[in-house]
Amino acid sequence: MTSIEPVPTVAIIGGGASGSLVAVQLLRQARRPLRVLLFERMTDVGRGVAYGTRCSAHLLNVPAGRMGAYPDQIDHFLKWVESRIGQPGFPAAVFPGDFLPRQIYGDYLRDVLTAARASAVPGVEFEEIKGEVIDIEGDADALRLRCGGGQVFAANRVVLAIGNLPGEYPIRSPQPIYHSQSYVHIPWSKGSLAGIPAEAEVLLVGAGLTAIDLVLELHVRGHTGTIHALSRRGLLPQVHRAAAPYRDFLAGQELPTTVLGLSQLLRGEIRRAKVSGIDWRPVLDSIRPYSQAIWQGLSWVERARFMRHVRPFWEAHRHRLAPPVAAQVEELRLAGRLKFYAGRLSHLVENQGAVEAKFRPRGTTEARTLRVVKVINCTGPRSDYSKYQHPLLVNLLARGLIDHDPLALGIRAAPHGEVMRYRGGTVGWLHTIGAPLKGDLWECTAMPEIRVQAESIAAQLLSRLTISLSA
Repeated sequence: MTSIEPVPTVAIIGGGASGSLVAVQLLRQARRPLRVLLFERMTDVGRGVAYGTRCSAHLLNVPAGRMGAYPDQIDHFLKWVESRIGQPGFPAAVFPGDFLPRQIYGDYLRDVLTAARASAVPGVEFEEIKGEVIDIEGDADALRLRCGGGQVFAANRVVLAIGNLPGEYPIRSPQPIYHSQSYVHIPWSKGSLAGIPAEAEVLLVGAGLTAIDLVLELHVRGHTGTIHALSRRGLLPQVHRAAAPYRDFLAGQELPTTVLGLSQLLRGEIRRAKVSGIDWRPVLDSIRPYSQAIWQGLSWVERARFMRHVRPFWEAHRHRLAPPVAAQVEELRLAGRLKFYAGRLSHLVENQGAVEAKFRPRGTTEARTLRVVKVINCTGPRSDYSKYQHPLLVNLLARGLIDHDPLALGIRAAPHGEVMRYRGGTVGWLHTIGAPLKGDLWECTAMPEIRVQAESIAAQLLSRLTISLSA
C-alpha cells in the first residue's frame, strides 16, 4: 500500500503588503504540492494599514512606474493601471511619474494575489484565514498555530509579516487622558476622526507622513478648524521632485563604516552635484541600492549614533511627500488652518470639554498651551517588539524563539529574514519580513525592498521544505 506524503504547509501571519507578497511568491515559485495559509485578523488581505485607506487624498509616495510587485517587473503596477484607464475609480490617464491613490494600490495587491492563486500549479493551495494567531507550539515537523477563537492549524514553516507596531505614548508617564475619547493612540484605527466638529481645533503629536495623512483626511471630511502639529524638531517630510537618475558614485568604492564618514561622503557629493545644477534628491536616491550594505557595515555603536543624531533628518529627506500632497499641505498652512511647532509635549489634561496641551517650544524655556478637542498620536511606530503585549509575541519571547536586536529596532534576524533565537542560532522554521528587520537592514519597509525580501524568503522556504521532506 502506497503511503500519501503530507503536503508541506507555510503559515504567513499578517495579510498586509509584505505577507501578501510572500504568499504571491510562494504560489508563483512552487512546483510541488504546497499549502499556504495566510492569517489576517483585521483588514482585507493585501491592503494592510498603508493601503487600506479609503481616502482618495492619500497618495503613494513613490511614483507609479516604480511600484511593481515583482523585482524583475518594477513597472507591473503601471501597466496594470494602464489596462484599467477610464474604469470607475481609475484615472483617465497615467504616466510613470504619477503618484496614485494608495487605495488603488491596495486593489492592485489584491489582484496580484488573486492572479498568483489562479496560475499556481496543481497541488499548490492557498487559504485566507480571518483570525489572530496567539501562539505557536512544536517544531518544524509538527508546528501548531493557535488562534484566539480556539482554532489550531498545522504548519512546517512560519513567516511573521506583522508590520509596524503602534507608537509610543507622547508623554511616557501615565496620563488619565489616555483612557479618554479625547485621545487617539492608534491614528489609523477605525473611527479615529469620529466626533470632531468641523470648526474644532485638533492636535497631532508628530509631523511625519502619518500626521500628513490625517491632515488630508480631515480636509476631505470638510474640517475647517485649525490643525496643530507638534514634533520634537519641527522637521517636515521633504517633497519629491522629478529628476534624472544620478550617477552611481559609490560603484567600486569602499563603503563608509562610520556615521561621520557617511555624512561627509553624502555632503561632499551633494555639493558637487549642486555645482552642476543637480538637486540633492537624486544623489540621495542613488545610494538606495547600497543602503542595507552600508547599515550592515556600521557597528552597533555607530548605528546607535545614527539613531541619536541622524535619523530624524534622514527620514524627513528619505521619505518624501508626493507633490500634490505637499501643495495641499502648503495651501492649508498659508490659510492658517495648519500650524507646525517644534517642541516637547509635557502636559495633557481634559478641562471643561476640551484638552489643554502644554508644550515647551524648542530653544525656549517658557511653556505654551493649546486648547483642542482631540489629541491624535502620530509619533510613528515603536520598534521594540519585546515590549508589545500581544499574546503571540509574549509567547514567542517566553520560549526564547525571538529576541530584539541591541538597539531594539526590531526582531533579531539574519539579513535574509531567518529569525534568531534568544542567545542562540536561528530558529530554522521562523522567518520575518519588513519592519521587524530594521535593526539588521534599516531600509526594509518600502515596496522596492519588500518585493525583493518576499521573493528571497519564498525561495528559501521552498528550498528548505524540499530538502527536509526528501531527507
